[in-house]
Amino acid sequence: MRIKERFMGLCLLMFIGCFLTGCQLAKEEGSAGSYEDRLVGVLVTTEYLDLFDFAGYVEDNPGSFSGGEIQIDGAGEKYQGRLYAELTKEILTDEVSGHQVEREEYDFPGVEGIAYYSLRVPDTEEREGYFTTGSDEGISDGHTSLHSSDGGNSVELKGTIYVPVSSGRTYYFNPMYQSADGRVYVTSGSGMSSGGEQSEGEAFTQTMKADYTITENGRTEKDSISVQLSIRMMYPPEGMAILQMREDGAVISRGEYGPGEVPERIIPEKGTAYLIVETKKRDNSGRMLKDRAIYDRDEEYLEAFFCREDGICIKKQVPIERELPSLSAL
Repeated sequence: MRIKERFMGLCLLMFIGCFLTGCQLAKEEGSAGSYEDRLVGVLVTTEYLDLFDFAGYVEDNPGSFSGGEIQIDGAGEKYQGRLYAELTKEILTDEVSGHQVEREEYDFPGVEGIAYYSLRVPDTEEREGYFTTGSDEGISDGHTSLHSSDGGNSVELKGTIYVPVSSGRTYYFNPMYQSADGRVYVTSGSGMSSGGEQSEGEAFTQTMKADYTITENGRTEKDSISVQLSIRMMYPPEGMAILQMREDGAVISRGEYGPGEVPERIIPEKGTAYLIVETKKRDNSGRMLKDRAIYDRDEEYLEAFFCREDGICIKKQVPIERELPSLSAL
């Protein structure tokens, strides 16, 4: 595993299969008819997905059990179980305009997790298939890069999950696959936990990669995918204020918001030149901290954090409404 930033007290809890950072998960060669299941994303959970058939593995490999521990080698892949997803539909409604849109996403029944993926939704009798990228709101700073050429396709997914400092929780990175028939499933992945004292900004990063090669009628295509997620520590916000400022630094207005009360949008008052977002937090010693960020009046949105009941801290983009022209200017 590559640790891209200093992170004290990290502990690797378990390792099943080949899902450490930078590992080549799969390679595929041959004709299009030999298409194998492909990595398409990751499902992050705080509970271990108990999908591996340990009893069957030990029965077939009695020498793997020694000293109270089971040593699993590359032959353990066939004992790895699968949890299949369901394609669900959700109607989203804009609270202001009332406009509704339908969103399809993959859901794993009975499992709470944060999914991040890029895959093809299969054809149906009603519509043609299409490619889609999906992510839970718990994925912040998301970045998706898709490149297509005659030589193949490459997909790169990057994102961050913000969690409370010293939460002591374990986060399992379960690889998500799609089979040739379009079905989507996850297998058990590796888990990592923080321990000891941490500070805001400390993080650990895990990357899953896979390369595939298909040759058909003498033509070769090489596809690849990389999924990189960081778990980043932060002090949970206890409240925030949004200040609207004049050019000379005078305060025009100040809006106070409690945890989870992030506004849906901001409408700047007349004369507002810029806005300040002030977030209140407490460090490990209980000392109150105030983070401040400045946004120009003409920016499209400002960013504010709130934490869900499960402890995941969400970075929300709050639109800054454009000033409407006066009737005299029309």
